[in-house]
Amino acid sequence: GDEFSLIVAFVIGIGFGFFLERAGFGSARKLAAQFYFTDLSVLKVMFTAIITAMGGLYALSRLGLVDLSLVYLTPTFLVPQIAGGLILGFGFVIGGYCPGTSCVAAATGRIDGMVYLGGMVAGLLGFAEVYPFFAKWLHATPMGTITLPKLTSLPYGVLVFGVILMALGAFLAAEWAEQRFGGKKADPAQSLLGRSLKLNPVRGLALALVVLGLGAAVGGDPYRDSQVTINTRELARLVGQKADHVTAVEVANWIIQGRTDFTLVDLRETQEFNSYHIPSARNIPLTDLRPDAGMSPTEKIVLYSEGGIHAAQAWLLLKARGFQAVYSILGGLDEWKETVLFPKKPAKPTPEEQLAFEKSAQMAKYFGGSARDASGGEAATSPALPQLTPPPAPPAGGNAGGAAKPKKTKEGC
Repeated sequence: GDEFSLIVAFVIGIGFGFFLERAGFGSARKLAAQFYFTDLSVLKVMFTAIITAMGGLYALSRLGLVDLSLVYLTPTFLVPQIAGGLILGFGFVIGGYCPGTSCVAAATGRIDGMVYLGGMVAGLLGFAEVYPFFAKWLHATPMGTITLPKLTSLPYGVLVFGVILMALGAFLAAEWAEQRFGGKKADPAQSLLGRSLKLNPVRGLALALVVLGLGAAVGGDPYRDSQVTINTRELARLVGQKADHVTAVEVANWIIQGRTDFTLVDLRETQEFNSYHIPSARNIPLTDLRPDAGMSPTEKIVLYSEGGIHAAQAWLLLKARGFQAVYSILGGLDEWKETVLFPKKPAKPTPEEQLAFEKSAQMAKYFGGSARDASGGEAATSPALPQLTPPPAPPAGGNAGGAAKPKKTKEGC
């Protein structure tokens, strides 16, 4: 749940800050020394963190203790993220802190850290104000949620071994640079480059990492394979309680309200999707519905197909894969056309039915459709689907169809 996740994040954050301070990263002088090659502790600690996490997660997943498909991966937008990295590096060189280390410095009472943290908060607020002007560019060059194995088509374990070797090479280069530019003398108890062949703790750790990397290279893919176990009783309970679907009108209301706490997935083929789709929907054909298709097992996902059969099949597949909040639109796109785009007025409506129909007519207009009277009315028997243009501003009240307003969702940075 969200509340427990925040507690865990807080505890992890305290631990992260503690170890950053213990490594000396609350000092801007120590952090800036890496740019002069006199003290490369930052590179050593960060590479240690990377290979510890990579090797540890690989081992835990192979032992069945961790499901890597549940680990959130940030989507890649190549050009804006490269630009953001350059800006971050520029600020790091000038101020001597990155966001995490500035928090550590501020928490330990350093004035420069407090100033840096204040500037970071001011920058966040300023960026929020100008975000609408850059929103389109910030989502340019999307590559989805990619990983090195997916990008290079190399086995996962081989890449783990490769990154470990790269880290060891970086450690050797860092130690040489510190001796060459920083005037540091090699400590026999903590050196990889010392002339002595004695197995000190640092060399022992390096050897253990190499062994772990070799094991990963031949150990195979740590992600779950195509075979899953289905809890039929649990799935039957969800279907029986009608917790497996939402209505087309509910989804329409969410779109009108501008909600961003769900992902709408169109399971039809690309040609059909391009012809017409529900606004804000993503196209993932049923044959491409895999765990690495850019969906997180912890996000809310709403599926739809033409009539609903394929959506029900996809719902079963994703639930079997451990996706927690998956729903299908009851009746699929056919129901969307019938109840949202082209609602039909009852022959002799009661006052309540008349009011509901007027709200439905507002909703239809919002999505480019038109209401029909009892005999067919404005639209023909097979009305033409609206063009795919951005919908107008929400109708008065912002809650067509009478659905209850949702709770405000929590969003992270």
